[in-house]
Amino acid sequence: MKFSSKLDKDDNSDLYHWFFPVPNAIATSFIEGNDRRVVTKVNGIVKYHCAIYGDGEGGYRILLNRERVKKLGLVRGESINVELEKDRSEYGVPMSEELREVLDQNPEADELFHKLTKGMQRTLIYWSDNVKSSDIKIRRAIVMTDHLVNQAGKIDHKLLNAEMKEANQAAKRL
Repeated sequence: MKFSSKLDKDDNSDLYHWFFPVPNAIATSFIEGNDRRVVTKVNGIVKYHCAIYGDGEGGYRILLNRERVKKLGLVRGESINVELEKDRSEYGVPMSEELREVLDQNPEADELFHKLTKGMQRTLIYWSDNVKSSDIKIRRAIVMTDHLVNQAGKIDHKLLNAEMKEANQAAKRL
């Protein structure tokens, strides 16, 4: 579904400042129960998986991070062209082949991963896959799956980041 919107900024938000409103009729046509996941394409350039959020006043919005706003060269109040499609992917974001392979090779970690909430699965996929290097994706996936097993399926983000730093340092020594 295609529509036009305007980029806006929430000056009161600590996390995501940039967003664009989604007309209520369009937003509600994509919301299925608690599932608000969509694939969004802005100005025919930037395509990403995200969710439709309520704006607290009866309307809806989709968030954009600073990097996407910068890549698109947008300014507050600028009109944008939006294309939405329902996100039917398993996790709500794409999973790299590297992470899929590491999970396949560690059935215990795979089981623990799939017991996590969909939101935590997306967080870990993003954490693992948000790099270009295949070697680093594999290293992150291994650290994450080992962490899942060692922590009995619980995620301690500070510990996970410390374990990743340690793995990066070990890789530099090789």
